[in-house]
Amino acid sequence: MIPLKILGFPRSGTSLLQRLLTAHPDLHCPPETYVFSGMARMIRESSGEGPDLGMLTGLAFSGFEEEEVLARIRALGFGFLGEAAAAAGKAGWAEKSAFDIFDIAEIETLLAGHCRFICVVRNPLDVIASMKELTDQMGQNVPEMRPWMAQHENYYVAWAAAWRDLTGQLLAMHERLGDQSLVYRYEDLIADPELVLGKITEFADIKPFDGLPRPDNSQIGLGDWKIFATEGVRKDSLSRWRKSLPRSSARACLEILEPLMVQLGYDIPRISAPLSRQARISQYQRAKQMSLELREKNAGK
Repeated sequence: MIPLKILGFPRSGTSLLQRLLTAHPDLHCPPETYVFSGMARMIRESSGEGPDLGMLTGLAFSGFEEEEVLARIRALGFGFLGEAAAAAGKAGWAEKSAFDIFDIAEIETLLAGHCRFICVVRNPLDVIASMKELTDQMGQNVPEMRPWMAQHENYYVAWAAAWRDLTGQLLAMHERLGDQSLVYRYEDLIADPELVLGKITEFADIKPFDGLPRPDNSQIGLGDWKIFATEGVRKDSLSRWRKSLPRSSARACLEILEPLMVQLGYDIPRISAPLSRQARISQYQRAKQMSLELREKNAGK
């Protein structure tokens, strides 16, 4: 059975897909293993005026061809996942780890031609709202975001820039891989899960689900803490950004996101311009006055 690699920006619905796929009788989709991001770090190299610095170049001087090194590293990861699938009584496996998209170039180098890729995209405004929730829960931003955080003071804008850059790389990889890659939108899965899952099983060359599967929440391991309580495909995760993103930040994010959102078929929301400085001062003064009046009213009771 052909191995499957799931990729998408964090908070794009990859965990939901992982939980649905592992309910398939022939497919083991374990909690996040970070096998491929670990392998990606093994082959990452830095470039300068002389030879690149890294494992591939270093071993080349000892007579090891790049393809041989990649094959050995790939066999390591595939070996772990194959054994896990066998232990689960499944014929094949699919793997998803939340932050693998940050290593997409190296993962493509390692896996292209040796597995099929399922690429998940989601409305980036909802992704950004969910990233804020994630970082609040973690008490820190994810380390992989540091390059974008260094460029942008506003962390909403930093997430927008990272989504644009990495989703652009994901779509470019999809184009290069042709029929070895499938892209779908999270919103389409939510709208018609049986249709989208049918496309995924056909792409993966496995038998279709017998009806709509329920997420397998019996696994214990690394992953999205929210998905463990998810009983099925739910629509209340759509357009959540409208209740949580500050208007000024959402507008700034749209300036970065709009071209790729249009390419992916997302509607561009109309967000009114921020209030003028004087209007914001007046708004603050009115709110402060109302607060003082309420305090005096309560004190007089």
